[in-house]
Amino acid sequence: MGSKYNTIIYKKEIFSVSNISVFFLFLLMLWSADPWFSWVYRGITIFALSGCFFLLRIILFTRYYKKNMVTYSVIICILFAFMTLFMIRVRNGGLIEILNFVRLLVVFILVLTMTNDEKKDIVSMTTNLYAWIVGVSIVGYVLLLAGVNMPYSIIEKPDSLFYPPFENYGAFILLSHDGRLGDFQRFQSVFTEPGHLGTISAILLYINKYDLKLKSVLVIFIGTLLSLSFAAYALVGLGYLIFIMAKSKQIHKTILKIGMVTVLVVSLGAYFYVRYPESVFSIMILGRLGFDESSGDILAERTRGHVSHFYETQFLSSTENILWGVDLSEAQRFALFGRGGSNSYRVFLINNGIISVIILFLMYFSIVAITPSKLGFGLLFLCSISFMQRIQTPLWEMQLFLFIGAVQCFFSKDIAFVK
Repeated sequence: MGSKYNTIIYKKEIFSVSNISVFFLFLLMLWSADPWFSWVYRGITIFALSGCFFLLRIILFTRYYKKNMVTYSVIICILFAFMTLFMIRVRNGGLIEILNFVRLLVVFILVLTMTNDEKKDIVSMTTNLYAWIVGVSIVGYVLLLAGVNMPYSIIEKPDSLFYPPFENYGAFILLSHDGRLGDFQRFQSVFTEPGHLGTISAILLYINKYDLKLKSVLVIFIGTLLSLSFAAYALVGLGYLIFIMAKSKQIHKTILKIGMVTVLVVSLGAYFYVRYPESVFSIMILGRLGFDESSGDILAERTRGHVSHFYETQFLSSTENILWGVDLSEAQRFALFGRGGSNSYRVFLINNGIISVIILFLMYFSIVAITPSKLGFGLLFLCSISFMQRIQTPLWEMQLFLFIGAVQCFFSKDIAFVK
């Protein structure tokens, strides 16, 4: 599902140490996105993949070493180190959690020191392989909708009180018929939630400039539509507007056109919601947009009631809590967040405080500032919006390493996916 460029490159160097290291990095990124096959022995597998990637990069380090590459990476590594140490302190993490942060820091530094071509390979390989995973899932999902009787097993997500059982068809999973969505099942491929699929897909669509002529991009787009994820639709729409504005030479006319289209879409959505309130589209998409009149929070639906109450009564009550987060014990943290269902920025702020958000933003900003481009800064804005509705994404290997690769692609403008 790739372009001619990628076919030539991977035929020529498919078994090179460099390509193998990028493949292990992709597996690590995939595992971070929480597919069903990562639920068992998740921690051990992530450490094993990180170890393999580390050994391969050590082999390549002397061959690809460049002084300026390391110099440019210093400020980002320092910011990431501060972020790591800060989150360890706030979370009162045990040995395993500390080791996991160290692992992420080491992999992060190694990705930063990859060559420009290797960073582009991260984007192209992830786009191609992710599209294959989603594409196979779509075929199975459509066959199921068409009435084909397909065998499945019932699986449960370990250490989770929030998710109901899943029907595992191998190529894709669905919430069981006893789940909270009733008889209708949203497409989620192999991932735990349709929102996981949607968030990753929205970022990949932006990185690939919404070029639906590419089979891989078209497959990802179709998977996004089938997810019926409001967050995904919003991110895709916003990302496309950012892309248009970044490429436009007459910004005022572009803004006017965007405004007119936005008014039209909102009006049609409101009409459809009022006219057909019981439709799947209204319930699964429009109904997912919750507005809290008391707080003015348009993302209120993303946070469970008890978490919102804690945020308003405990977190906002102290300047120290706002700056550094609330110091919760492991038992308190499980009682508050263990039931799941809370994905908004409020959860991150409660855990880590606004200082960590600033450090995290500076880290991402530094990555773009070293190799600046309009599309790179647009991607930074899109990822910031994604963080508002899904707190895992900033330190998801899937988003973080795609971001590093994409920024390099936008800067150099010579990869097939980024024309």
